[in-house]
Amino acid sequence: MLAWGTAIIALAFLGVLAASVAIVSRDATLDTAVGRHLWAGALANASLVIVALAVVLGPLRRGEAWAFWVALLPVAIYAVPILVIDATHVPRGTLVATLAPQVGGLAVATVGFALTAWALWGEN
Repeated sequence: MLAWGTAIIALAFLGVLAASVAIVSRDATLDTAVGRHLWAGALANASLVIVALAVVLGPLRRGEAWAFWVALLPVAIYAVPILVIDATHVPRGTLVATLAPQVGGLAVATVGFALTAWALWGEN
């Protein structure tokens, strides 16, 4: 159960990594302040995912319970607030296209975290 849960969490985080590629594949030219901010956000996003993957595929996969909470932090501090910001600020015409991948990714992550929590604390 732990192996399945951590694999699913890792897949969810890899989906977040794809957002970094999408961010810089648009008009993210380094010649503008907005472009540099897009690059900064994409690189910050990518580095967060890499650290989260290291935690999920290392200590969490080995069953170290503290790593569960560390892996959950980016979801609580980053993913959920971005979902709320997008839900309240994205134009109606693109709202579904913007929110669908985020909600889907959070659903996948939730399944992974639930399986992992069950493996860590529920089987006793």
